[in-house]
Amino acid sequence: MREILSIFLLVIPLAVAHVLNSQVPIKQNTLVKHSIDTRTNVTYSDYYTEEDKFFLSWLQNILGYRPPIASTTQPPISEQEKCPPCRCGITNKQNRIVGGIETQVNQYPWVALLMYRRRFYCGATVINSKYLLTAAHCITGFDRNLMSVRILEHDRNLTAEAITLDFRITEIIKHNGYSTVNYNNDIALIKIDGELNFDEKMRPACLAEPVKTFTGETGIVTGWGAIVEGGPVSTTLQEVSVPIMSNAECRRSKYPARKITDNMLCAGYKEGQKDSCQGDSGGPLHVVAVGLYRIIGIVSWGEGCAQPGYPGVYTRVNRYITWIMSNTADACYCSDESTLRLR
Repeated sequence: MREILSIFLLVIPLAVAHVLNSQVPIKQNTLVKHSIDTRTNVTYSDYYTEEDKFFLSWLQNILGYRPPIASTTQPPISEQEKCPPCRCGITNKQNRIVGGIETQVNQYPWVALLMYRRRFYCGATVINSKYLLTAAHCITGFDRNLMSVRILEHDRNLTAEAITLDFRITEIIKHNGYSTVNYNNDIALIKIDGELNFDEKMRPACLAEPVKTFTGETGIVTGWGAIVEGGPVSTTLQEVSVPIMSNAECRRSKYPARKITDNMLCAGYKEGQKDSCQGDSGGPLHVVAVGLYRIIGIVSWGEGCAQPGYPGVYTRVNRYITWIMSNTADACYCSDESTLRLR
């Protein structure tokens, strides 16, 4: 034991002296090892001669020390890194003339219809490669096994006009705060049994920008709902433009103020005229900026259709961005063209 201690007392000073004396300019036989200072992110070099290398190896054997070996294992590739590049919120411009009125087939490729026992009953919006956004009241009380989603539909009575995509539903995620009393948190996600490939014809809608209220902007509602209150649902996809109100203004409408929560958004004319209607439920309310369509609302509820003093009420999407993203992390999102970043 005394002999070992003597060796350590002799070796350690020699080691320190050797290292200190080794700080000399590079020789011809010097090996250079590059490393990174993680605190400053600056690259520097440590220089060891062949003699230094041998001495340090001998010292490590004496002391029983082995320096840690840097891992060469590559980090796992995230879902988003696997996703091909694509852009959201860009409409199609395939025009045709029907009865003297110009319509656009698949103008809004992200607008989908929900079917129950193969019959249309609600709308939905494609937001990424696997999920659609809809209203919670559109999926509450329905058997998922009897539900399906149809995408790229335009005229529900024609089969040759557009190539549609039908999907079964593998999962429904309803917001756990949804209230059947006042329709607060009227939002749900639908996962399809496949994956959408986005191209020039098929794109998702962009999600709403956070924080913004959109007060005073023009909203565009799309759906196959009734054209007039109490009338039959439309066979072709319709759109209507409505002004977006502040929540303070909406609470001064004919609705009881307590019914309009901060999770809701109102849009419509004071005198009525235009509105979403029965069958539009679950579909999108958009705003357009720099040519991009963002879903800012989900058709939720209202008193009749286009009645004076009763604007349409929508789920305010940007109150749920974190909830949406956390529940759809396994899907591919398209970039917002104006910022070129993944949302």
